[in-house]
This record gives sequence, structure tokens and C-alpha cells, in this order.
Amino acid sequence: MKRKINFQYRTKLIAFLLLAVGIAMMAGLYTYLSAQVLMRDSVEMLEKNYQLTNAYKEINLMQQEFETYFFTSSSDSLVSFYNHSAAVSSNTDKLKKTASYTERGIRIKNVANMMAHYVQQADDAIRAKRGRMVGSYTQGYADTVKENRYITQYIEKMMSADLISSSENYAAISSNVQTITVFNNVLIAGISIFMLFAIVLFSAQMTKPLSRLATYAEEISNGNFDVQIPQNNTSKEIHVLYRAFRLMAANIKEHVDQIQQKRRIEKALHEQKMNNLKMKNALRESELLALQSQVNPHFIFNTINIGAKLAMLHGDEVTCAYFENAADIFRYNLKGLDTNTTLQQEFENVSAYMSLLQTRFGDAIRFEKEIQEGSELLHFVLPRMTLQPLVENAYIHGISEKESGGVIRLLAWEEAEQICIAICDNGKGMSEEKIEQLLQAQPGSPEQPGRAPRGHVSGIGVDNVLKRLRLYFGRDDVMEIVCEQGETRFTLKLPKSREGDEE
Repeated sequence: MKRKINFQYRTKLIAFLLLAVGIAMMAGLYTYLSAQVLMRDSVEMLEKNYQLTNAYKEINLMQQEFETYFFTSSSDSLVSFYNHSAAVSSNTDKLKKTASYTERGIRIKNVANMMAHYVQQADDAIRAKRGRMVGSYTQGYADTVKENRYITQYIEKMMSADLISSSENYAAISSNVQTITVFNNVLIAGISIFMLFAIVLFSAQMTKPLSRLATYAEEISNGNFDVQIPQNNTSKEIHVLYRAFRLMAANIKEHVDQIQQKRRIEKALHEQKMNNLKMKNALRESELLALQSQVNPHFIFNTINIGAKLAMLHGDEVTCAYFENAADIFRYNLKGLDTNTTLQQEFENVSAYMSLLQTRFGDAIRFEKEIQEGSELLHFVLPRMTLQPLVENAYIHGISEKESGGVIRLLAWEEAEQICIAICDNGKGMSEEKIEQLLQAQPGSPEQPGRAPRGHVSGIGVDNVLKRLRLYFGRDDVMEIVCEQGETRFTLKLPKSREGDEE
């Protein structure tokens, strides 16, 4: 069986366009040639009429100037006469050149000869006038007028005949134009019908196999991967498309089978993992309950609070104040680091902590506090447990290592768009390496060992405070550490507005 030759859609489309363009070009060429013939006849007719009309006009103007000069002897009329005489001579030469051996051509030659004789006769009469030859120029004037009248009548007859001929030619041209117009309209209608038929046929040949392919695709999307896709040889593109779609359907079926198999395996693994997590959660819950049973912070707080009440009942004010400050510190710590507080609450917690130290160590420790008055800084919000760890650090690493004790100062003031808080001590000081190490703490990094040794109330180190402040305010320059002239100063520079709050 002989194999059917299938052309590409591009080849078919190019052939169709070339055929349509060829027919359109032939129609356009015929229209162009017809228009050129009509234009040539029209121009020729107009040129003939123009030549006679121009000659007729120049002869009349020449005759007017001729008569004016004879009656007035005006030099201007004489100049105008010679100008029109030259124009008439020029028209005479043109008429002789365009004259042919036809009936009209013979008439044109006769007119040209009469015009040449008329110009010569008028020129002779003018010369006789200027030479004061009365007899000669009188006769010359009469002959010139008579010949002018004869020439104009002759030209008028020819123009009348040309007008009749032009009307007949115009009718013929109009008939030809109408014929050409009808032919062009019929040709355009034929081309339009042909192109419409070709477009419908071409689009049907293209869309029909694509519609069937869309039906196969819908079946596959509904989960029927066993659909049978036959071959299609409408064109090379459709043949390749059907073949690729069959391969795609087979690959999709294979891939779906693999995914389902993988999903079953993952489901089994997930169930096993969930069982393991449940077992681990049960173990962690048991460990947490065991730890909570060992030491309950609320139990410690209640115990200290009861001790303060007992000391008050027995009249021991110092012991009562000591227990109350300890209870306040435990109560403050129980709220957790994930809550915020105000500067006023932070100052009260620091005061309670310093009261504990002064009760324990007496005059070896002095505490000074300077808070700017008349400002809103007491209501400033910041992370909980920010100041007490810094004061505790000043005591443990500064004052406690001096036998003579020392002074811890807490300063707070408002400066432009930020709140400044300083914790100062006159302890042993800090090295530049230690300061640099503290300021290089990054959010998210693990706590450095030895930062919160035993003896700390909260267990929070300076690096933890610095990390939390940087995360809370969204900037790095929140702390400045300076050690000079025997004093170590931790200065917090906290912006009044956090990043993102202004939006």
C-alpha cells in the first residue's frame, strides 16, 4: 500500500497564501494597466484641448494689445503686444509638432499656418505705425483685425468639435471604468469566497484532530490512563503530537503508579514515626512531672511569703523586709522572660534585689539611683529581666571581688528619640577583650559557658540580655560598655519606637 504524503501545516499555509497573493496581484495588474490606458487617453484629450484653448486666449490678448497700441501709441501696450506675440509663436510651434496626418491634424496645421501669418501681418502693421506710414498701417490694421476674427472663429469651431469628441470619449471612458469596477468587484468577491472556503477547510483540518486529542486528555485527567490513542496522519505536526501524547500518557501512568507505591510506603513510615513520637512525648511528660515534683517555684514563693508574715508577727522588721524583697523577686521571675514590662517595674525589682544584698553585706555595698524627673520614661516598655541581671553582674564580677566593697549606680534619662539607662560600678573593671567578647553576642547563638555561674538569682547573663534587646528592638547598637577612670559603665540606648511599630 502506497503511503500517503502528509505535508506540514506550514507548507499548506504558505501555498495557500502564495495562491491568494498571486490572484490578487494579477487582479491588481489588470486594474493598473486598465487605469494607465484610461489615464493616457484622458491626458491626451486634455492636452489637445489645452493647446487650442491657450492659443485662442493668447491671440485674443495679442489682438487687444495691438488695437490699444494703434489707438493710444502706449509703450506698455507695445511691450505687452510683443510678449503675447512671442507666446502665440511658441503655441504655433507646439501645434505644428503635435499635428498628425488626420482630419484634426490637418486642421491644426491650417490653424498653425494662419497664426504664423497673423503674427507676421500684425508685426508689419506695427512697424508701419511706428514708421508713420499711414496708408500701410491703416490697411495692415484692417487686414489684421479681419484675420484675427477668422482665426478665432476657426478655433472656436475646432474647440466645439473637440468638445463633442471629448464627450464621446468621456462616455467611452466611463463605460470602461464601470466595466473595470464590476470586474474588480467580482474578482474581489471570488477571492474572498475562495479564501473563506480555504480558511474553513484548513481550520477544520487542524481543529478536528486537536478536539479528539482534548477528549483523550480529559479522560486522562479523570484518571483513565488506559485510554487508547490511535495514530493520526493529518499532517506531520499532528502525527508528532499524537505520538508524543501517547508516550506522555504512558509515562504519567507509570509515574502515578510509582507515586501511589511511594505514598503507601510513606504512610506506613509516618504511622510508625507517629507511634515513636507518642512514646517519646509520654517519656518527656513523665520526666517533666518528676522535675516539677522536685522543686516547685510557686511552693518556694509561698514559703518565703509565709516566712515574711511570721517575721512581721514576731516584730522582726529586718527579717520581714528581707523575706518580702525575696518574695517580690520570685514573683517577678515567675512571670517568665516572654512577657514585657515597664521601666518602673524593672527599677522596683532592682531595688528589691539591692535590698537583699545590702541586708546581707551591710555597708560594703552602696546603691545610688538617679531617675530623670518629669519624663515618661517610667512607662517605657522593654523585655522583662533586663536591668537586674546587669546589676547582679556588676556586683558579682565587680564589687564582690573588692574587700573594701563599692558603689553601684543606676541612672536613667531621656535623650532625643531614645531612652538611656546606665549601670555603673567601681569594681575591678573589665578588659577590652572581655568587652569586645560581650558585645559580639549574636541572636540565636548558644549561651557562652560561665556567663551565669552559681550564685546568680536569675541565671541570666549579660549576653542573654543583649541578645533579647537586639531581637526586641531590631537593632544592634542597644548596649555600650565603657571601662575608664576606675568605673565600669553598661549603658543601654533603647529607641522609643521599635521597627515596624510606626506602620
